Amino acid sequence: MDKKEIEAWLNPSECINVQIPNEIFEDFGKAEFKSFNHKCFAYAYYYLISYLYRNALYKGRTEQYSQHNIIKVFTGNKTVVSYITKNGGLLDQLDYTKTTTDYPISSYIDDDVVEFGLIKELRKKIPDLELNHSPRFSIKEPVKGLVRFNREYYTGTFYSFQNTHRIDVNRFISIVTDDRLGHVGLFIYGYISMMCDRFQSGYQITNIELGEIVGCSDRTIQNYTNRLENLGFIESTRRIFDNKLLHKVYSVR
Repeated sequence: MDKKEIEAWLNPSECINVQIPNEIFEDFGKAEFKSFNHKCFAYAYYYLISYLYRNALYKGRTEQYSQHNIIKVFTGNKTVVSYITKNGGLLDQLDYTKTTTDYPISSYIDDDVVEFGLIKELRKKIPDLELNHSPRFSIKEPVKGLVRFNREYYTGTFYSFQNTHRIDVNRFISIVTDDRLGHVGLFIYGYISMMCDRFQSGYQITNIELGEIVGCSDRTIQNYTNRLENLGFIESTRRIFDNKLLHKVYSVR
């Protein structure tokens, strides 16, 4: 998909942005991804399914939000990442996703709490409801959006923004559709964004240190942060002490 197709697909002008749990970086850092690239794919994939679920975009033509189309946004080879996204796959094992045929087709606020109208509930209430939705159609439920602390419902990122970071969906689209950024650029941007939330005066770190934290080389960090900076998504300065350039200090624009 190109940028215009994804914008039409995600309808950012009428949808709500989502929060991502900060612990995702630590959890993914411990997981057995086959490569750094796959870890970045999983991060972008989780963002996307969270956005689709929170905005109940499945109420339209479900086939356009099939797992095939979602994965197609990030990779042309579904088989390569199937160990991450399949039923019982790595994200399911990490309790970040769950395969379900009961998906939201509406969302509403009740007593200041977001509630979802699920397809199975609606079919029970209106048995003769005419919906062009196959009962076999399944989605990946973003578990952390619903359940996060002590396995209790209403503790997820859809209800509490505690210890989370947010990426505006328009920025998400711009990053993942950029030929030199994609899901790797999104992962690095997401981590810097999280740290800038913690350090309001800027996040100070070297390329080597940042690479060690996220799991890639300092050259990769340099290439992607330079591109993010050139596109105006982040900015950086260097602090000088004793006539020596110190760590980069990042901020999100």
